[in-house]
Amino acid sequence: MPNDNVAKTDADLLHDLAEGTDAALSLIIDRYKDPLFRFILRYTGVAADAEDILQDTFVSIYTKASTYDPAWKASTWMYRIALNKCRDQARKKKIRRLVSLDQFGRGADGEPSLPIDIPDPGASPEEITAQRQALANLSRAIDTLPHKLRTALVLSSIENRPQAECAEMLGVSRKSVEMLVYRARNALREKLNLTD
Repeated sequence: MPNDNVAKTDADLLHDLAEGTDAALSLIIDRYKDPLFRFILRYTGVAADAEDILQDTFVSIYTKASTYDPAWKASTWMYRIALNKCRDQARKKKIRRLVSLDQFGRGADGEPSLPIDIPDPGASPEEITAQRQALANLSRAIDTLPHKLRTALVLSSIENRPQAECAEMLGVSRKSVEMLVYRARNALREKLNLTD
């Protein structure tokens, strides 16, 4: 039996879930918890928010499995749910920020919550500090992009998803994805005062 479950496609698992086979959810979670978490974290920049959104995403996958259309690629359908959850959370944060200027979605130390790895272990402390500051500035700049631009940039440039898949997730043409990524990069260059 376990071999049958491993061999099942994502679409098969969603069908099983819609038919009431709750064990299919465990297999979906095993397959998608890490990639979905990375995507959500890159979108939100806050690990705690990403964990909450990931849980909400799996709840929606469970409750909406019967609405899955096999014409869609199953992974695209699940990423689209995650993207919608990210947008919902961003709207809620925006409303909270308007109500209270003290809530900016940063860590306790005031720095962005994106994990920043130490670059080159042989680098000098000054180089490491400069690189960390550059990453923090980039993270803040990405956070300020409009949702469509940020989403296109994260999916295409950071997640390295194929352009056709990005277009399907965003509900736009492939050419629109290209234009959104181009505009996002230009906006980042302006925000960071970079020139070619």
